[in-house]
Order: sequence, then structure tokens, then C-alpha cells
Amino acid sequence: MLKSILAIIVSYIAMFAIFMAIFTCLYFVLGVERVFQADSYEVSMFWIALTLVIGFLVSMFSGFLCAAISKSWRTCQVFALIVFLLALIQCFSALRRNPDAPNTRAGEVGMFDAMSLAVTPLWLHFVNPIISGAGVLLGARMKRRDAA
Repeated sequence: MLKSILAIIVSYIAMFAIFMAIFTCLYFVLGVERVFQADSYEVSMFWIALTLVIGFLVSMFSGFLCAAISKSWRTCQVFALIVFLLALIQCFSALRRNPDAPNTRAGEVGMFDAMSLAVTPLWLHFVNPIISGAGVLLGARMKRRDAA
């Protein structure tokens, strides 16, 4: 039981840390003009595509890590459910944002300001929990096949 709890905690921390590190680096490498549409806080389609692909790959890695630590398919399923539910909570909190907030961007924007002011399409908030949970399960299944 303790091994399962530890696997979930370590996997989630690893997923969060890797995700933040990759996107922090990408933000600085790509620059504001490629992350956002011109003079706006609406994120570019390029950034959305990167978010989906990298989010899925990082979720797969965390599922693989959870399976490697716990050696239990049930633990990986619980981890996938936790990831799904946390992403869903984030989805609903993003939906409560003020749609009338200023959307005009002028010049360079710091990363933390960009994170709080970014405007993403509504569909992305509903796709993220599904992609994250599916990535965890796929990564865990890859580890199970690797062990067999």
C-alpha cells in the first residue's frame, strides 16, 4: 500500500516538474511572438499543438514511472484517475475566468504574467484531462509489456 502511494506521489511530482521545465524552456526559446497571436493573449495554434503533444508524452512517462515503482496495474489506474480529476478541476477553474478581461498584449510579457493572462480555446480545457489520463494509462501499459 505504501509503495502504491509513493509511486503516485513521485509520478505526479515528476510529471509536474518535467512539464513545467519543458514549457518554461519552450517559452523562452520560442519567445512571446510565437507563443501568442499578434498583439493578443490568445495562444497560437503552434503552442496548442506543442501543449497537446508534450502533455501526452510527459503523461506517458509518468504512467511508465508509476508502473515501474508500483509494479501494479491498479495503482496506475488510480494514478490516471487522479491525473484526470485534477486536470478536470483545472478545466472548470479556467472556465470561470472573466471572458471580458483585456485581451490586448503590448510588448514583452513575463512568463508568469503570460500564464495568468493567456487565453486558450474552450475545447482545449476539455481535451487536456482526457489526453493526460490516456497518456498515463498508455505509459503504464508500455511498462507492463516491457516487463512481460
